[in-house]
Amino acid sequence: MSAFGTTLAAPAAAGGWAPALRRCRAQRVGITSRAAASSSGRGATEGEEEEPSDEKRFGFGRRDALIASATACLSTGQGPEGWTAARASTELDAIALGDDGIPDYTVRGPYGVRRLPKLEHTCISCFPRCVGDACLVQIDAYVPSAPPPLPDAMFPLLGEDGAPLRPVAGPTRGALSEVSRGPYPLAVFTSGFLVDSEATASYCRRLCSWGYVVLGYNKRDGVGVAGGNALDDVVSAQMVDDLIGWARTDVLLAPLVRDGGAMDTADKTDDDIVTAPAKGGVYLLGHSRGGKISMLQACGDERVRAACLLDPVDNTVYAPLGEGFPSAVAKMRNTKDGGPPLLVVGGKYGGDCAPKGSNYLSFLEQSNPKSWGVEVRAGHFQFLDSATLVQRAVCEENPGVADAQVREVSQALMVAHAETVFRGVPREAALRRTMKTLEQSWGDGAFDRVNAQVAPGQKSPELPWVLLRDGISSA
Repeated sequence: MSAFGTTLAAPAAAGGWAPALRRCRAQRVGITSRAAASSSGRGATEGEEEEPSDEKRFGFGRRDALIASATACLSTGQGPEGWTAARASTELDAIALGDDGIPDYTVRGPYGVRRLPKLEHTCISCFPRCVGDACLVQIDAYVPSAPPPLPDAMFPLLGEDGAPLRPVAGPTRGALSEVSRGPYPLAVFTSGFLVDSEATASYCRRLCSWGYVVLGYNKRDGVGVAGGNALDDVVSAQMVDDLIGWARTDVLLAPLVRDGGAMDTADKTDDDIVTAPAKGGVYLLGHSRGGKISMLQACGDERVRAACLLDPVDNTVYAPLGEGFPSAVAKMRNTKDGGPPLLVVGGKYGGDCAPKGSNYLSFLEQSNPKSWGVEVRAGHFQFLDSATLVQRAVCEENPGVADAQVREVSQALMVAHAETVFRGVPREAALRRTMKTLEQSWGDGAFDRVNAQVAPGQKSPELPWVLLRDGISSA
C-alpha cells in the first residue's frame, strides 16, 4: 500500500477567496443545482437531455458554478481584498484541474447526456442455450453530446489589461470538445441478479458525462424463464459479448462507438493529460453477479481494456460451481495478468449476499497488478440508486454510511479508472487526486479525526472507506 493508501489529509482551501465563495453559496440558486456532482435520481424523458437532480452536494461544484459565485461576490463587493478577475480565473482553474493537472472526477463531466428510447436486441449467438423471449435484451443507451459554450466563453472575464482571459484548458473543457462529437469508447453495465438496470442508472449517466457510450440492459432473467431456471452465467456472459458486437453495427450507435480491438498509441500534446482518445476498447462494469459476468467476458476478450466491479460475487451456495456457472475468479487465475486492469469497490458488510471466499477480496487477489481496490463500510445493496425493501431486508447494511456517499465514491473512482486507461491520464496522479477530493467532499471529517489524538482506551473512528490496492506498490 502506498503512502497515500491509508489516509489522505484534506488540504485547507487555498487563498483568502475561499471564505468569500462560501458566503456566496446562497447566490448560486439555479446554477449549483445544475452543475453539482450528484447523479442520483430518475432520468429525464427518454431521448432528451438528462440533468442531475437537486440532491445536496458537499464541496465546490464545477468551474462554471465557481465562476458564477466569484462573479456574484465581486458584483456585491463581497470579494476579498486584492481580488481581481485575473486572480479569480487562475484560482478557479486550479480548483477545476488541481495543482497536478488532474480533473476533478467527483463531479459530473463536461458532456451532456442523452438517453435514447429503449432498444431491444435478440442474442442470436446465445441460441440454443436460450430460446425465444429468453434471448431478448432490453437496452438503455446513454450517449454523450457536445458540451455547450461556457458562460465565460460568451462573456469572457477580462484581465487587468482589459484583454479576455485565456479559456481554461484540460480535458474538463475545451480539450474534450475537440473530440466531443465522437466516436467514443463503449461501456456496458451489467446489473446483479434480478436487479433492474434503472437501479444503476446514475452510474451510466455519470460515466456518459465524461465521454462514453454506456449501455445498461435487462434480460429475461428469473424463475419461469428458459424451462424454469434463471439464465446461467455462460449465457449471461455471451449476451455481453453479443451486445458489444451489436453496438458496433447498430444504426444509431455505430457512428458513436469506436471500433473494437487493440488501442492505438495516444497522440501526445503539450499537456500530458490532454491526449487523443485511443481507438478501440471496451469498458465492462458490473454489480454483484454482474461483476462476475463482466469478468467472465473480460478474461480472453481483447476488446475489453478495463473493468469496474462493484461488490462482485463469485459462486456461492445460492449459485454453486457447476455447468453453466463457472468461477470468474478461477478464470482470472488462468488468464495472463488476471485480465485487464480492474477497479474493485467492495462492501465490508456484504454478509450472506457477498460472503467471504466469494466476494471482492477474492477478485482483487487474482486481479491485474495495476488494479485498484477500495473497501467501503457499506452493505451489498447500498451501491444502488434505490434498493427495494426486500433487498434491504435480505442483505446487511451499515446505517452509519449514506447510500449517496457509497455511490459518489464508487462513481468518482469508476471515471478516474476509465480515464487512465482510455485517455492516458497518469494513473497514480489520478488516484491520488480523486481520493483526496473524496475525503474532502464526502469524508464527513472522518479522515481528519482519525489523525487526531485518541484518548487512552478510546477506539479510533472507523473510516468510511479504505484503499486496499493502488496498482503501484503491488505491481
